[in-house]
Parts: sequence; C-alpha cells; structure tokens
Amino acid sequence: MEGDSILRLARRLDERLAGSKISARTPGQRRPDGLPAAELDGLVLERAESRGKHLLLHFEGGVALHAHMGMRGSWQLYEQGERWRRPARDAWIALSGNRAEAVNFGGSKLRIVREAQLARDPRLARLGPDLLAADFDPAAAAARIRSAGPDLAVGDALLGQRLVAGIGNIFRSEGCFAAGLDPRTPVGAVTDEQLVGVLAATRVLMLEAVDSGRQPKEVYRRAGMPCPRCGTKILSQAQGETARTTYWCPSCQPSEQR
Repeated sequence: MEGDSILRLARRLDERLAGSKISARTPGQRRPDGLPAAELDGLVLERAESRGKHLLLHFEGGVALHAHMGMRGSWQLYEQGERWRRPARDAWIALSGNRAEAVNFGGSKLRIVREAQLARDPRLARLGPDLLAADFDPAAAAARIRSAGPDLAVGDALLGQRLVAGIGNIFRSEGCFAAGLDPRTPVGAVTDEQLVGVLAATRVLMLEAVDSGRQPKEVYRRAGMPCPRCGTKILSQAQGETARTTYWCPSCQPSEQR
C-alpha cells in the first residue's frame, strides 16, 4: 500500500473508531509482535496516524499499534455484526469500537508497543519527510534527495523511504509522467526546480487519490499502449536494486543529460 491508501485508512479509522473503547481479538493463526492484543482491551483509541507507508494507532495509556501492510496486507472496516468478506483465519487482529470494527488481514508488520518504544524505533526514525504531511516542504525534500548523490536515478530516489516517505511504484511512475521527467534520469542531471516539480506533482496526485480513492493509471502498467497525451508507445523497465518496474513515455518525458 502506498502513502495515499494509508492516509485514507487513517482518516477512516479516526472517523469510525477514534474516541471508542476498543475490544481486541486475534481470530487467526498469526499474532501481533510485542505486547498481547489483550493490552488494548478497554482502552480508548485516541487517534490514527499515517507516517509514509506506516499506520500508527495511538491509544490512551501510552500504547500504540504499528502496522505496515507491505504489498498485500489490508484493513477492512465493518459495521458491528456485519459479516466479514474474508475468512477469520486470515485475520491478524480485529478492533471493535462503539460503531464499527476494523480488521487487519496480513501485512509485513503488526506489533503492539509502548509509545516510548515507538519513539525509539530506528525504522521510523530513518523515514524521510512524509510527502502527504501538511507541512511537507518540497525544496527541503529535494535537497535531501540530492544529498544521496548525483548518480541515483530520480525514480529510485522517489522510492527511497529514507529520502521521502510514502511514494510507491504507482506514484513513482505517475508523478514523473505528470512532471514530464524520465524516471531513469540521474539526480545530478536535473535542476533543483525539476526535483521540486516532480515532488510537487506527485504530492498533488496522491492527495487527489486520498480524496477520491482512485489512483491514476496514465502510464502505470500500460507498457506497449499509446500515451494518453501524445500516442507514443509507453515503455517500461526494471529499475533499482529491487527491480520494480517503472513506466514512462519517451516523448513526454525526455531524458535530461548534462
């Protein structure tokens, strides 16, 4: 899940569960790491927070639930007593409040910890600025990206959660397309204005997705199909150490070299 999905989820959890006393159960085979789920029973959920691709649920008494969904995990919200759309054995944890029930089905991380432990978490501490945060500064984020070195490709920089948090493979491609920048271009071959521009364009797309629930698909997974702007065939290529496939239009996104 990308940052837009996590922010939208946090907002929904805030709307449906914040202020409620929570009953927690673990109906499936997996269990959260850290404290037992029973530690959440009877505690009020104070707020839900998105931090890049991480979901943080803050409870009274200094207890927090930290979830990272990875590529296949999900949270589903139900009315009280509503039948789940997936088997209970697949559920990692279920949180019931006054009006609704939130159920987690898988992911790469789920743990219940004290807030003090959360504050010391090195993985969270190393995150770059959250692209969707209200105080996000594109110029500061661009400088952080440039500090990673001139040879890093722009597309790889956008996926680097230590440089800027929240962007995934969809918005890496779509943001570069919106900004008219080839994602393979080295950071050292683009101007500060171009770096700020691609961050700003990606932020706009992701905030629109938060509100609409729909992610753009102008170039993502459209290799071989005509560009929606100019009709040129969209290209794709595995990029970076993780070999995630990126997509671009060679006419609308000319490579910058200098």
